[in-house]
Amino acid sequence: MMKAILLGNGSRQGVLEGVALLRPGIESVVDVVVSDFENAVDLSEVKADVALVFGGDGSILRAVHQMGENQIPILAVNLGTFGFLSNVEPDSMVPFLKSSHFKDFEVREQLLLNCSVWRKKVPGEPIPPCHSVSSNLHTCAEPTDWGGDSSDRYCFSNNLVVNEVSIRCGKPFSILKIDLAVDGERVTTFRGDGLILATPVGSTGHSLSAGGPILRNDLEAVLITPFSPQTLSFRPVVDSASRVYELQAPTGEVFLVVDGAALQKLLPDDHVVIRRAPFSFKMICVPEDKYYRNLQAKLAWGVDSVTRNNENKR
Repeated sequence: MMKAILLGNGSRQGVLEGVALLRPGIESVVDVVVSDFENAVDLSEVKADVALVFGGDGSILRAVHQMGENQIPILAVNLGTFGFLSNVEPDSMVPFLKSSHFKDFEVREQLLLNCSVWRKKVPGEPIPPCHSVSSNLHTCAEPTDWGGDSSDRYCFSNNLVVNEVSIRCGKPFSILKIDLAVDGERVTTFRGDGLILATPVGSTGHSLSAGGPILRNDLEAVLITPFSPQTLSFRPVVDSASRVYELQAPTGEVFLVVDGAALQKLLPDDHVVIRRAPFSFKMICVPEDKYYRNLQAKLAWGVDSVTRNNENKR
């Protein structure tokens, strides 16, 4: 039997009840080696063939951060309200586990980013430990020499990015000035309410709401999307995932947000470094899980109001 871990946010309504209903069928097919719905288990040394994640898209993000560098292929069961990333619905879960598609499942590997904040050293003060919400994350995004000698900085925080990194303004909510460099070369200074760097998976999240394009999940690209830019000339840009992106916000009340979680307030001299992680986010391919079908069903992409009303009447 394949070895499986069960993950999800047990504080979300309906998750534990849904798992309880499905568990007898699951255990008839796979060997459950870890079950964690409190985000309490260190998964760095866990050996498993599949991670069964219960909930919505937030539960998938949480599972990826919890696995850190030990990324196990995910089969996601939609027990949430949206579930754009989820593979299967609850009724289809056990039948899929018993099917030939699961016995020889294919994996779709998707881009993960690494976001590190580098802070200036203070002479005479000890360097504090690096903060992270991502478990067992040992690698960090190294800075270039853009903006000065990187040797006088230390890694203040280090996190995986599944969806997006955003820099946002806080009180008094004035216009931010954000310097952007790519591969150590200054590109521009953005002025507005904030800036988003998104993965293709995250292109259907906050970036889409800010007017960014939709990128197919298996692309190797990074999407740079402004929100509320001061000038009309600043538009979303798609660039290669192989590049190093560095951000600095020297003025204003500035906060760093990764995958929807506000991590910290940035200091004027902080450098945010974003580059591709050396490992990927793995999702198990399900025959019924079609990308454009999901766009149409869950985002109403390419569907006019007349078609949508007719579908709702059926």
